[in-house]
Amino acid sequence: MKRFRQSFRFKILALTILVCGTVLAAFGLGSRYALYVIKISTVDQSLRTMPFREFPHPKHEQSWIRLAEATDRVAQRIFNGDVHILAYGADETVFFQTEYWPSDELVAALPVPEGELAPPKRPDRFVQSDWWHHSNRRRGGGPKGPETGEPPNPDRGPRGPPENAISVDTPRAIDSGGDRGRPGGRDPMIRPDDRGIRPSGPPILTTRMGPDGPIRFGVFPFSGYSVAVGVELSKVAREMTHARNAFLISAPFALLIVAIGAWVIASRAISPIRKLTVTASGMSAAKLDERISRGNEDREFSELIQVFNDMLERLERSFNQATRFSADAAHELKTPLTILQGHLESALQEAPDDSEQQRRLGMLLEETQRLHGITRRLLLLAQADAGQISVSAKPVKVGSLIAELVEDFEMQSAQTRFSVDVDSKTALSVDDSLVTQIVQNLLSNALKYNDDSNPWVSIELAVDESEMRLEISNGGDGIPVESQRRLFDRFSRVDSARNRSVDGFGLGLNLSREFARAHGGDLVLVESVEGKTCFRLTIPNQG
Repeated sequence: MKRFRQSFRFKILALTILVCGTVLAAFGLGSRYALYVIKISTVDQSLRTMPFREFPHPKHEQSWIRLAEATDRVAQRIFNGDVHILAYGADETVFFQTEYWPSDELVAALPVPEGELAPPKRPDRFVQSDWWHHSNRRRGGGPKGPETGEPPNPDRGPRGPPENAISVDTPRAIDSGGDRGRPGGRDPMIRPDDRGIRPSGPPILTTRMGPDGPIRFGVFPFSGYSVAVGVELSKVAREMTHARNAFLISAPFALLIVAIGAWVIASRAISPIRKLTVTASGMSAAKLDERISRGNEDREFSELIQVFNDMLERLERSFNQATRFSADAAHELKTPLTILQGHLESALQEAPDDSEQQRRLGMLLEETQRLHGITRRLLLLAQADAGQISVSAKPVKVGSLIAELVEDFEMQSAQTRFSVDVDSKTALSVDDSLVTQIVQNLLSNALKYNDDSNPWVSIELAVDESEMRLEISNGGDGIPVESQRRLFDRFSRVDSARNRSVDGFGLGLNLSREFARAHGGDLVLVESVEGKTCFRLTIPNQG
């Protein structure tokens, strides 16, 4: 999971989802707010343009009752819900309120009326214009005789209003002239004193919280009292809930599409980087001549590929020069060292026995042999770096080869206890000379860094259809952790062995691993703890 989180594609995917999710959330909140404002504006517009523009005097209770009944029928058509009406005074005196008025506490929350309440000019007589009759006839309302289940009113004609009908007049119904039978015309039966009272200004729009939810009020101001017409916003709340649910359902699908698109785009964008990764992972000394092909990549990636190819070219040139120098130097040193060794051996034979001259010549000969060994190994390393180690594979009974080598080391260290578990009959296709050098280096290190008080070496060989596994273990203090990381580096030796009492050049393990890799296998350190150090050699079984 940690590796997945560190992926560049995952970071692009996460950032894209985060950004798009934030944008979607902001869009949803903004759209929700805008939709709510539009809905409230629609309610406000309906409150401003309600069919009635005049109201009875607060003392005309019967007119208010008839007005409430008529308003309820119109409200169902306009607001598709219940409408609450309240007439109240400056001292929170309630003159009239509808039957289902939400709460008495709402009176204190509404704007306070200004001015003084004037007495009514005429009796409780609030007449109705032809506009209301026309509206009722279109809606199927009004007296229709047998169709309504009520007897027809004998006191009114087919269009004329009764004397005590409720007036819900629009400005056109009040101010414009015309016939009595035309909608919007003035009723000649209505005297100016019979009409209701017009508000002193536009309605004050406010929202208050009722027992069942918010209510939008339009408060019409009058002198000494106000009329509040409230519309429950339950329908608006339901519509907002539907919009929210639709957004919550669609947002995950939108983010899923965004995630898929971001993953595809990121995969296509980093395809040149994948080329670089594949080429770099397969790079070795024998493959420095490989180059990354340039296709239709973007300009930035094309430049990166070109830079990488130029770097490989410089690296190949420098590596070839270093390899050639190492090989040439080792080869040039080989001849004079051989001559020097021969002269020292002759001089040593001619020197008097147990003389100072013989002792010094012996020391010189020993150091010359060490230098000759280093030169020979450097030549092998140069060949390994250049990929020029030749493997002459042939069927070899590896078990018998290892058993013979162990017998030689047993003769060199009689105090060491050897435990050998090998199958001497199994044949494997390997280069016997390279395998011999690997086993010799491992056995030599096992004896050098063993436990002085109780030295022991264990050799286990297992061969199956796929590979050969050879494990060589020994006692001792173990290899320090800081030395294990550079154990296979050239000229690297364990810190405790950096003295002349432990022979070696720090090249044995590096050469052994190169020989194993030349066979297609590997040499690794399995474990190194107090009392045990184990190396494992694996070579594929090529039949």
